[in-house]
Amino acid sequence: MTERRQYYRIDHPVVIEYQSVAESQVKQSPRPDQFAVSPYFLLQSQLRDIEAEASHYLHRLGEDQPAIEACFNMLNRKIELIASTLAADSFNLEQGQSQFINLSEGGLNFTCPDALEPEQLLALKLVFTETRLGMLLYARVRRCQALPDAAGYEIGAEFLDMPESCRTQLARLILDAQARKRQQALDLTNE
Repeated sequence: MTERRQYYRIDHPVVIEYQSVAESQVKQSPRPDQFAVSPYFLLQSQLRDIEAEASHYLHRLGEDQPAIEACFNMLNRKIELIASTLAADSFNLEQGQSQFINLSEGGLNFTCPDALEPEQLLALKLVFTETRLGMLLYARVRRCQALPDAAGYEIGAEFLDMPESCRTQLARLILDAQARKRQQALDLTNE
């Protein structure tokens, strides 16, 4: 039987932390609170949520007032630059080792030193090293497979009750990665 994937998957560098949690903790809050994070940890994500909300209005404004739209776009870029600088200064990437994970809107595969039981619930802290985007999510372990040479375990996990804003952020990140991959392939064929 062949498996058909519901979501497009990418390999992406991420610093990942995880903790086992009880089902009651998952039901208590849509975002895990098990991790100590700075006030800037979710800043990029929150700004992108606001940008998504405002984009419809900005587009409508641009139809009638293109100069005002251009001004708002410049202000948005300034805010993004400030947020990126704050986020870069606040993330302590030394706490975790970056690894390439296989990621989709539905879940992820990552490696870890410990075996995790299938159906085990996890709180996840993800830091996307390229964008400094931070996410706190819940997941359920779907599989745990030993890696060769006792190098740890590959964990397959499915996201649980992901907030829509996180799903949107992941979709954008995946689309951007796809676009970069296509551009790199085009650049190679044009050489």
